[in-house]
This record gives sequence, structure tokens and C-alpha cells, in this order.
Amino acid sequence: MLLEKIKTPGLSHLSYLIGSGGQAAVIDPRRDCEIYVEKARAEGLAITHIFETHRNEDLVSGAPVLAGWTGAKVLHGPNPGGEVVYAETAREGDRFEIGQLVIEAMETPGHTDDNLAYVLHDREYPKGPVGVFTGDALFVGDVGRTDFYPDRKREVAGLLWDSLHKILALGDQTIIYPAHGAGSVCGSGMAEREFSTVGHERTNNPRLQFASRDAFIDFKVAENHYQPPYFRLMERLNLEGGTPAPRIARPSNLSLAQLRESNATHLVDIREPMAYASGRCCQSNRNLSPIGAAIPFPGLVQTIRFCHSVRAAERRVL
Repeated sequence: MLLEKIKTPGLSHLSYLIGSGGQAAVIDPRRDCEIYVEKARAEGLAITHIFETHRNEDLVSGAPVLAGWTGAKVLHGPNPGGEVVYAETAREGDRFEIGQLVIEAMETPGHTDDNLAYVLHDREYPKGPVGVFTGDALFVGDVGRTDFYPDRKREVAGLLWDSLHKILALGDQTIIYPAHGAGSVCGSGMAEREFSTVGHERTNNPRLQFASRDAFIDFKVAENHYQPPYFRLMERLNLEGGTPAPRIARPSNLSLAQLRESNATHLVDIREPMAYASGRCCQSNRNLSPIGAAIPFPGLVQTIRFCHSVRAAERRVL
């Protein structure tokens, strides 16, 4: 049995691969979705289902691409604000079997009208759900924003209150698997942790401590969230279906003779420091450190070389 979280850096987007009995499902896949196929194959699993918790505003869904590669069925919630051309509609109570696991759809509108939570059951341990994929309804330490429907502010905030209490009713043992973590624009005040349970959130999540529905609605209506301009494009693409992410092939190797004959105006050496130290062309200085490497002398910056034939560039200190 497999349950693996896959995080997209920068967006704090969380997607999940689950598998049992030779089958696998992906929840909220990102656009560059080779990772799901590779991980599933490594475990001997075939991806048969793709579940979208809602129409995302901050990323392009990989569901249509992944479905094309695998033949998996894509499920999306009702009321998405348009036709999701690549998906079928899942509704309250629909159940899907993934080997020993059962995924049950639960309608949880509020953040968006189409938000679905997917409740995870293990048939070998039937006394209560194991977990719930909450989409953008419930986060660790926060709840979803409700400002996407400015003409229905109080209505959608009230819908989110109702949806959160449906999730709370699953039981304190239920592990929550949200669609975003800290740093996402889909909420504010999320915990740095990306793991929690319904019971822990019931006790500690500040947004679940309001004594009444009206008090919660008042708080949500008063919130002020930033909406990046690309949100509208993401919404459209996640109805029509986005294209695969560009595949960047490794450039071919060049000999020193080919390099001299290429008439290149820029030469950037991005090898590891020890490889650079062992030999280099054009009497070059190392221009850029590899991603994640520490800069040994803060403040020392070497200019990118502008190579005309084998002419060396100068170095400057900022």
C-alpha cells in the first residue's frame, strides 16, 4: 500500500499518489506529471483514477495530460463555473475502489462551489475513515479563502462553515491531506507543518474556534486576500485542459574544436565546483554556483563570461 505526498516548490501545492492492489490514484496532479507515472511504475501500480478537489486558481492541472498517458478516469466536483471538458462529475456519496482502499466523495463548497473532499477508507479497518483529502476547504492551521464570489460573500462563507463541520464529523482520528501548505496564496496563516488530524485541527486551528456560524462569516467577509492576475488564466485552462509542460532535452556534448567554431557569444560553466577545478576552457572563471550550493566568499561575484573565441572575461567584486 502506498500514500505519498508530492510537493511543488514555489506554489506550496500538495498532490498525492495512493495505491493498493495494483491500482493507483492521483489527487490534484500538477502539470509536469511524469513523476506520478514514474513512482506508480516503480511500485508496480497502474494509475486508474485521477481526483481533482476543485478548479485550481494558482496552477495548471495535470489531470488531462495524465489521463491521456494512462487512460485513467478524471473526477471533478459539481458546479465548477463551466464545463470541465476532460472530467466526469463526482457527487456526494460516490465511492471508488483502489485495491483495499475506498475513496468517497464529499461535497464541501465554500472556497469554490465545486470543492470536493475525498474521504479515504481502508476496508480492512472499517471503523472510521483513515484520512480525507480536503482540497482548499481545510488546511493545517487555516481554512480556505472565500473571496472568489464577491456578490455572494456571506453565502459562500456560510457554505465553508457547513463544509468544515462535515469534515470535523469524520472523527478525530482522520488524517487531513490538504491541497496546499504554508506559503500558498490560497490561504493565510497556514502552519509550517504539512501533517495533522481532524482532532488536532478541531482543538488548535484558529479558524475553527468561532462560537457561531455568524461570527465565522463576519470574519471571512472581513478578510483581504491578494488575487494575482494569472488566476483568471488558470481558471480558464482548468476548464479547457492545459497542455503538457515543455520537455527540455539535454544539449548535445561539444568538443573544444566545436566550441571554438560555434561563434558562441556567451559561455556559462555550470559544472560542480570540483569538476570546474579539475579543468576548464578559455581560462574561464566559474560564473555561477549550482542551485543550493553555498557561496564560499559572500560579496564575491564573478561576471558571466562573454567569450569571443577564447577571450577571457574580467572579474568584478560587488
